[in-house]
Amino acid sequence: MRTATRRGFTLIETALAIVVIGVGVLALLAAQVAFHQQNRWSTHASRAMFLANELRETMMHLPRHDPVTGHDAAATVDPATGYDPETGLSPWGPELNEFDAGDWDDVDDFDGAEFSGPLGNGPIDASRRVVPGLDGWIQRVRVFHVDPFDLDEERPRFSTDLVQVEVVVLYQAPGAGEPEELTRLNWLAP
Repeated sequence: MRTATRRGFTLIETALAIVVIGVGVLALLAAQVAFHQQNRWSTHASRAMFLANELRETMMHLPRHDPVTGHDAAATVDPATGYDPETGLSPWGPELNEFDAGDWDDVDDFDGAEFSGPLGNGPIDASRRVVPGLDGWIQRVRVFHVDPFDLDEERPRFSTDLVQVEVVVLYQAPGAGEPEELTRLNWLAP
């Protein structure tokens, strides 16, 4: 009669099993870190698009030209100088009595605007109120004329009646040196 002997794991088999399990655990941890980074980027990208669309919504129903002065800038301004020969003023940008986004009543008033947490004036929502808790976020607006037959070609101010708006949304993480551009949204002003 033969007796059964119990055989255990050798030291090499045990070490190999630990290495295989360790590599698997490290792979799972690396995948988890990558998931969290991708999730953070996705959250930031969707927030950036939300902030860009908020500005688009703000300007959606604004006229291109100032409704108070009634200036049709393309018709009254000398394209070479950018000034109205009658008044000596440029109708581009906020008028003298318009101090912030709450006062702006036409699209070109927003040209060169920056709304950011560090400046304390933004980012803003569609009702032009500061969105709380978004300190590292920045909205930059640029309004410019474009060629009616080539929308990628920027034209001098008042040389055409077609106006394009560009909103760039940036995020500056705490401790980061420079803000990072997350989205850029362009549309033609009505």
